[in-house]
Amino acid sequence: MPNQHRSTPTSAGHGSSRFSSPSRTFRVLYAADNFPTAFAETVVRDRFEGKARRFLYRPHLEQLCVTSISSNRKLALLDLRGAAAYETGIDTDANRARGHGSGQALSEAVHANMADVDGILFNSRLTTGDCMAIYDRAFPALSATPPVALIQAKVLSAELDRLGITVRRKRGYEAS
Repeated sequence: MPNQHRSTPTSAGHGSSRFSSPSRTFRVLYAADNFPTAFAETVVRDRFEGKARRFLYRPHLEQLCVTSISSNRKLALLDLRGAAAYETGIDTDANRARGHGSGQALSEAVHANMADVDGILFNSRLTTGDCMAIYDRAFPALSATPPVALIQAKVLSAELDRLGITVRRKRGYEAS
């Protein structure tokens, strides 16, 4: 998450994302069940598609931090993992497409019509790891560990190595 949100790691603003509310009726906090998926969803995304060389720039990474989120109760999440969307007749673009329109429409309907649902459980389209889109009505149940600067996170180096990503100080300089 961006450093500017480190004091409120279990909150979220209005934005445009897969399960966000285009009408700004509710807010959504995204989380992944493992660091590689969180890193893919937050930092890497599709930026290396079709590229042989993989670089990230240190100033960008220095603007991010990482935390671990937990809940004081079991969250009720609509499970769209695996074949669940297909099997229940939900538009599979809601959780698999690059475009967010179908996911946002589904999320608006779920939030409005299923008051007991705290969010959506889905597979990352990038890693297939488990991700959660948690609605703001569940935010009071969440807590987080103190955020750590991403650049200092012990798990970052292994993930950069695994993906063959070089970190550069800034454009035009050698890797650090």
